[in-house]
Order: sequence, then structure tokens, then C-alpha cells
Amino acid sequence: MADSPKPRLLPLLFIAGTLTLVVTAVRCYGEVAGWDPRWFSAEPGSPLNPFGIVWLVPVFGFLFGRRAAQTGGRPPFVASFFVPMFALCVLLFAVGYIGEKMDGPAMREAMQYVFWGAPVLSLLALFSWPRMYLIMLVYGLWARLPVMAVQYLDIQNGWQTHYGKVHPKLPSMSADDRLWLLTLAQGGFWIPFTILLGSGFAAIGAVTVRKA
Repeated sequence: MADSPKPRLLPLLFIAGTLTLVVTAVRCYGEVAGWDPRWFSAEPGSPLNPFGIVWLVPVFGFLFGRRAAQTGGRPPFVASFFVPMFALCVLLFAVGYIGEKMDGPAMREAMQYVFWGAPVLSLLALFSWPRMYLIMLVYGLWARLPVMAVQYLDIQNGWQTHYGKVHPKLPSMSADDRLWLLTLAQGGFWIPFTILLGSGFAAIGAVTVRKA
């Protein structure tokens, strides 16, 4: 009997990216239209909003890990899970400390250091599981590039969604400066965040696949 074909990663990646794009579009429209703020909050940041793409990262990370293990090869669980999760904890601690202890220009300067440093920190996931790093990098770009576009449109058109707002403790800044900082946050925090969190859950997903 011929072996059944192995499942492919690219179709799953396409589904993940497309669904994430749909969630971004619906949330943006919901905020502009003034839908229920419990689901479509326009407050700055709103990282724990129930209708957000951040919740898709562990879900698709887990599925990517399973699919990668099914298509051949996976690293040891200890390295592939604990290395990216350690890096993620460092990143979240730094952001949490800045948000709690700083404000004004000092906060802005510290945040920019984090945004430049986080991509370097995310390289730890590359060393622990190179293939998953690349998968999560592609997914992170697919998820966050549309958000960058929405931020631009928000600021240019005065939509007043959360996409175009900065932390309330930051100093007043021009529209161009705000757009630059928000874009830097997407590339310098949210993409590394996606890589690290997704890689950790991918390791969990991989160990649920029985070795042939």
C-alpha cells in the first residue's frame, strides 16, 4: 500500500494569514462603526481585547508545530519550547517595566530601545528551531503588515481606532511621529512577540504528533 501524502505547511499558512487578515478588517470596521466596546475597544493598546489577532498566535503556532512534525523532523522539546518562551518572558518583562515605571520622553526612548532590540532577541527562536522561526516570521509579517496599513489610514483619516493611538503616558507628538512609533512597535515588538510565542506553542504542538 502506498504511503499517504504528508500534509503540507503552505496551505495552513495561507489559511492562518487569511483568517488573521479578516479578523483585523472586522475589528477595524467594528471600531470605526462604534460596535460593542467589550469586543471592539478603541482604547490605546487594548492587548487583551477578546476580538484581536493576538489570540490567534498560540492557536496557529500549535497547528504549525503539528504540521511541521508531520512533514518530517522536530528539535528536542526542551530547546524548542523553553528557549523562545524565556526570550518572550524577557521581552514582556521589559515592556511591562517600561509601562509601569516610566512616562513622557523617557518612556518613548526606552520603548524605542526595546523595539530595536526585540528582533535580535527573537533570533533565539531561530537557533532552537530554524524552520519554525521562518514559518512564524512569515506569519508575523502577514499578520502585522496589514495592521501597519490600518494605522496609516487611521491617522490620515481620523478614525480614532486603537490602531492609531499610542500609550497615554507618552508625550504629545505629531501625526508623523505617532505613525513612526506605531509602525516601529508592529515591526519591533509584535512580530518578535509572534515569533517567540508561536514558536513555543509550536513545540507543544509538535510533541502531540507520534513519531513514525
